[in-house]
Amino acid sequence: MSLAPSQRRDQRRRLVLSWNRAGSTSSPPAAESRTLADYAADALPERQPALAMLVPTGLGGLTLVAAGLLSLMAASTGVCLWETITDGRLFGAGEGRFAPTIAAVRACLDVRTFSSLAGWLSQACLTIAIAAALVVRLMRRHRRDDYRGRYRAWGWLAGLFTVSACAAQAPIGTVVGSLLSDATGVSIGAGGVGWWVLAGIMAYSGIGLWAVLPLHERAATVAWLSLCLGAWAVAGACSWVGRGHDLWLVVGNTSWSIGAACAAIAMLAAARSVIREVRGLPSRQPTRKQAAVTAEASSKKPLASAAADHVASQTAARQGRDDVDGPPRQLTSYVDGSEAEDEGEDGGRHLSKAERKRLRKLARMNRAA
Repeated sequence: MSLAPSQRRDQRRRLVLSWNRAGSTSSPPAAESRTLADYAADALPERQPALAMLVPTGLGGLTLVAAGLLSLMAASTGVCLWETITDGRLFGAGEGRFAPTIAAVRACLDVRTFSSLAGWLSQACLTIAIAAALVVRLMRRHRRDDYRGRYRAWGWLAGLFTVSACAAQAPIGTVVGSLLSDATGVSIGAGGVGWWVLAGIMAYSGIGLWAVLPLHERAATVAWLSLCLGAWAVAGACSWVGRGHDLWLVVGNTSWSIGAACAAIAMLAAARSVIREVRGLPSRQPTRKQAAVTAEASSKKPLASAAADHVASQTAARQGRDDVDGPPRQLTSYVDGSEAEDEGEDGGRHLSKAERKRLRKLARMNRAA
């Protein structure tokens, strides 16, 4: 049992010695500086991965993150939702030795209040959505053909997620609904909650379309963002219609938590899309037919290049033999007087007047024959 700890201590000691030897070769620190702990050079903040490097760019990684968030949200909300709908007790009646523990677990999983585990997960998901939206904004602002400044939409979207996270803990919706009801004299819903729902739908729809439409890979982002807005619309309808009913409260808070998870997945999908655009990766995978055509073309390229090399080698060999044997022999052809004059004028041997007359006479005799 003591062998493994001793081996770990020896390994740690050798690592510290290697660090000390590496540090001794560098320049000594200043006399006034005081080292509190010994760190390697890789511990510098500049060498740590940036926030954008933590975004899963592969389809498998994004699928695992989405499945993990939805699983956690389902586990934190499913117990209270099932017990509310069926009027049953998943952990029993709560009697016996572990009755206080069961009561504490129910309190943690009670979605009637946002101080539960589901409420904390919702805030965490909204924090992920805010961070991913800001990452997208920082990358999109360097796009050279963005003349209209569409990257600002992602900052506004991050602001909307921030307001939504605050509204889950503070009665911002009641304040906005009461203000609009007093200003317009029209109250929509109990306490003006309808104004808050309508304002949220209009803001998310307009800014969401402004931000998502310029993306090349927008299908996943649109799908998850639509699910988020749909779940939040259900939560708003439950708070609008079913105020004072326990079942509507549980369904509304559950929908809110699921919408927060969908918002985080949507922003991660958008960040993945922008990272793939920046790196120049293809927007979609080729179909089987396109892959077959590409493979056939790539297989024909070596054959064509080999044939071209063979023809070039034969031509070079033939030219080499002609150079060795002597100048290439030219075929004798008939030249009339006009062509001879042209040839003399072009820079060849200048023919005399008698030669030109003889050539013209031969040409007339050949035409007469």
